[in-house]
Amino acid sequence: MKRISKWKIGVGAAVLVAVVAAVGAKVVGSPTDSYLAYREKAAAEVGAARMEDQADLDKKYAAEVNARLVKLVGAVKAKGFSGTAGSNVQSVMPDDGMTPGPDGLFLKSDDGKVSLLVTTVPLLKAWAKRADAGIKSTDDVAVIFDNETFYTDVFADDAAAFRFAELPVKRKPADAVVKALLLGESQDGVPEGPNTLAVTVRRGDRVYVLWKDVTVPRIATCGAVTVAAKGRQNCFLYHLPAQKSYPRLMSEVQALVDAVFNGT
Repeated sequence: MKRISKWKIGVGAAVLVAVVAAVGAKVVGSPTDSYLAYREKAAAEVGAARMEDQADLDKKYAAEVNARLVKLVGAVKAKGFSGTAGSNVQSVMPDDGMTPGPDGLFLKSDDGKVSLLVTTVPLLKAWAKRADAGIKSTDDVAVIFDNETFYTDVFADDAAAFRFAELPVKRKPADAVVKALLLGESQDGVPEGPNTLAVTVRRGDRVYVLWKDVTVPRIATCGAVTVAAKGRQNCFLYHLPAQKSYPRLMSEVQALVDAVFNGT
């Protein structure tokens, strides 16, 4: 094993301190601009550091980025989510070239069944501008909520999200933007049906994304045997309202919506 002198260790530690201090220099602009500028500069510094220093440097920057993210997003309150919020930022470096979803605070519901990501409208729009998602209007929150790539990046579980149906929301504040979607996740093209219920809410300057696994009985008419992949989603959308599971799905949607508005 190669021996490293104490002098080299001391120099390496000094370099880390100096680099972190340099990146922490004051950045002017909005709070979101400052956060994103710090995050970008931190990633550049880690990438430029010696290989043996990168892991420690990334850990330091990730901790600072998360501290800034908590201040930017603020305290999270949602019904059924009493735990301490974590974050979806594990590293300041790109993950094998993949575009992550918007930075935000992450929680699991008390029963462990629902995931919640809370971010801000400026962070959402920043994601839309850098993502290769084909979003024509990156300033329109409702358009972003309608985008499959948005959910693929938010879920971050190595599978693509495919939209099967939008579900109606009966009760919501007039000034809120709410989207409820049935999505199917797959690593190999359009699946036969949905397996995820997602509800996305804009309330003020905050964005809430809630999602959970759901069991939706297959619709034989829309199966792979009778309908090609390109038409499967439209087929499901057309036939879903007539299914026995539809009222249950609507109730589950409303419960997720209420978790946001009754808990804040």
